[in-house]
Amino acid sequence: MRLYGQLPQQSQSPALSFGTRFHHHLLVDRDTLPSGVGATPMLRMLDVMRNHSLFVELLEQAIPEIPQYWDDTLTKLPCKSQLDLLLPSDELIVDVKTTSASSQSEFLDNCLRYEYDRQAAFYSDGCQHSVRRYILFGIQKQKPHRVFVVELKTDDPFVEGGRRKYQKLLANWKQQPYIPTSWQILSTP
Repeated sequence: MRLYGQLPQQSQSPALSFGTRFHHHLLVDRDTLPSGVGATPMLRMLDVMRNHSLFVELLEQAIPEIPQYWDDTLTKLPCKSQLDLLLPSDELIVDVKTTSASSQSEFLDNCLRYEYDRQAAFYSDGCQHSVRRYILFGIQKQKPHRVFVVELKTDDPFVEGGRRKYQKLLANWKQQPYIPTSWQILSTP
């Protein structure tokens, strides 16, 4: 199937696969050690994150890997997201990224390059709980596995720019003769 004349992108690039496995071990299956390709650096990264005081404090209070389903208010299209961590009482979403950035400045550049602004807005707007803050943790994939932290308010210009991006994408998608159904929640009578 083509979208706007383009073939779908490969959904399991090595970087995406590594990031998915890292998230799983960090947030869901904390007791199982990673194995296979990239296990050694992943173990080091997990150790760094599990010793990062702010991350540990948030993780202890959070609901991990929580799916959200909603209909977009403007287009009425069905939407979904999977939040890394949700802290409803703090009105906070936490998102963890693996990164090749070597500095805080480079990580901030990557936040724009990879459109984390769009993701932050989309996740915040679709969350079933009131959200006013969004924290990004970027963990280096290479030694020394530094952690970069970006804390945003959901009305920050960075997030507002992302909001305009995702709203434009959804409006364009709405014009297509296709409605996604694969993640709709089916109710049984």
